[in-house]
Amino acid sequence: MQPNQKISWKLRVLVIALAMQILPAYAQTNLDAAGIETSTELGDINASTDNKENADATLQETTAVFLERSSEAIRGNDSNQAVIFSAAMVAGKIHISYLLNDKEFLFVYDSISFNKKQLNSIQLIPYLVGQDQKTIDDTASLSLLYNELDKDLNRLAPLEAGILSSLDLLINMVPNNTPFDRIDLQAAKENSLITSKAFTNICSQRGKRRSATYDSLLGSNYTTKRIVGSPASDCMGRCGTGCTQPLQEKKRQYTGACFVHDLCTLKFGDNPLGDCADEFVDAADGYLNAPNCSFYVIGRWKTQYNWLCKGTTHTTTVTHYSDHRFMDSHGLGGTWQLTANKITRTYDSGAKYAGNIDATNMTTTGTMVSSAGVKGCFTEAYLTTKTP
Repeated sequence: MQPNQKISWKLRVLVIALAMQILPAYAQTNLDAAGIETSTELGDINASTDNKENADATLQETTAVFLERSSEAIRGNDSNQAVIFSAAMVAGKIHISYLLNDKEFLFVYDSISFNKKQLNSIQLIPYLVGQDQKTIDDTASLSLLYNELDKDLNRLAPLEAGILSSLDLLINMVPNNTPFDRIDLQAAKENSLITSKAFTNICSQRGKRRSATYDSLLGSNYTTKRIVGSPASDCMGRCGTGCTQPLQEKKRQYTGACFVHDLCTLKFGDNPLGDCADEFVDAADGYLNAPNCSFYVIGRWKTQYNWLCKGTTHTTTVTHYSDHRFMDSHGLGGTWQLTANKITRTYDSGAKYAGNIDATNMTTTGTMVSSAGVKGCFTEAYLTTKTP
């Protein structure tokens, strides 16, 4: 692509990125005041601390109110009646809406399933003059709603999963105090402003050095190497701000596009309307759809084990399948289960392996016991997401 072509393409993408702030690694998040009233007066510091404690306690007790809840339609409001939310099928599309402070945020999806969310458009509909942007007060109210719904909604139900996903985007990725009206992603794709790309999962590369190439607004190419997922460099490759983000502390999505954008913003800054506009857009699909690495154990693992935790170390490869069966390279198998970051494998013969997964480097350390009661130790390293 010639430099002048590059400029034209990127400038058109800027229009899309303005309202689409999809990936939090590329936007400023300002949730410090979510649900908490803090004072700017020095004399009110103690009162602010009390407010925070009271707000934290309230988040644990309050729940959203559902006025309708079915597979066809959902509507309700938060406990403070500050936000009205709804989700329904409209003309073959899924419409998800949040109404608050004289404005409406409307998300339209082509489809939502367990492993794929196809976002069509995001729209801000002002009901009064001047309500054409998300404010800090909006973010606080939406954050309270997220905390209430997160305890109750079913992520396997399309409408309910869509409500949480859209809230996530609205809170963490759409910047405060930035006016916008509508962004039509589907039209942008049809006009070749965005090329839809399947995300590349790089969960297995955490802890490893990886290179990526990105470009500037003028078309100059740059190649940089960094360690994927290193806390020392804000967990490069994670689809989000740094290693954790407000309301999404357990998110561990790592994709190639998110890694490319992280490197780009490291050089040019995290303004999604600047040099990294196209990298920003490319990473959106991974944020919406990539699996959580902390729970992504399907694939092959290299296992080193020794009985009695001393003596000869043996090596095998264990493959976890999506049906919760596993098979090692010796031809022996059984079932696996995951609770938080603890994985348990039980062989059909009765032997049992239990270990804790290091979510950053995708390694496991644990102990095992044979069907005869002999104990041992093992370590594992994640090799690939592929299964034979």
